Amino acid sequence: MEMAATKRIPLPPSYNISKTLNSICKQRRNPVSTLQLHPCRFAEMGGAASRFAAPMKQRRVERDLDNKVVEALRERARTRKKTFKSVNSITMRLPRFKDGLRDIRDVFDHYDGDSNGSIDNEELRRCLRQLQVQMSEKEVDDVHHYCDIDNREGIQFQEFVVLLCLMYLLFGPNVTRQVSEFESAKLNYVFDELIDAFLFFNKEGDGKMRRKDVTQRMNEASHQERTPSHITTQLFKEMDLDRNGKVNLKEFLFAMIRWAGLETDEDDSNDTSP
Repeated sequence: MEMAATKRIPLPPSYNISKTLNSICKQRRNPVSTLQLHPCRFAEMGGAASRFAAPMKQRRVERDLDNKVVEALRERARTRKKTFKSVNSITMRLPRFKDGLRDIRDVFDHYDGDSNGSIDNEELRRCLRQLQVQMSEKEVDDVHHYCDIDNREGIQFQEFVVLLCLMYLLFGPNVTRQVSEFESAKLNYVFDELIDAFLFFNKEGDGKMRRKDVTQRMNEASHQERTPSHITTQLFKEMDLDRNGKVNLKEFLFAMIRWAGLETDEDDSNDTSP
């Protein structure tokens, strides 16, 4: 399928988000000493945003899948107790998210048959068949485009993690049992918390997080000190990849996975600098 020419989207300079969040937490006497974010994560995410220009047909696919995700989120919100009470409680979980998702690398490598670092359409079909996810060929094509967040015509590792989490939300825990029966409980726990973190911010329950949601949640833990507006604005911009003023679950998951530094070990292993 021919992809429309992409248009580069200018981004503001990246902040050291790890240092900033830790500073905010310390000011509020709630330090996050275990939070370890790679300092280059946000700069890298700018590249994803600059390539996030979808043609009309793909936008229709996005809307259809977004609606399915929203329906699943609403059902989940009705049947589950709230997990998080503050932004700090989410940031404290980031190292645990990284640890819980680390083993998915082996699963990704297994389905990346040609070892080129991305999963193409045929490889995704084989993956979903083995995960016992029942989809038509068109639905598989749609999911492939939906999870190809950076428009590189293939699903890279972080996008694959997003895909598995979305399949878990839509099709249930059998997906994670097929991924790894031994590790399924750990994956369920992490996916549950990532989805619950989104619901924490999505106060309106419509599957779309807005900048005001981030601002309110960042400031409600303390009535005496407010998070600087440029920080909340930057955090939101790093999630809002298509620059439409709203963040869906897919964009939120992509941001959270990268903020957790899931790719850090692989990046460091490829770093030849002294």
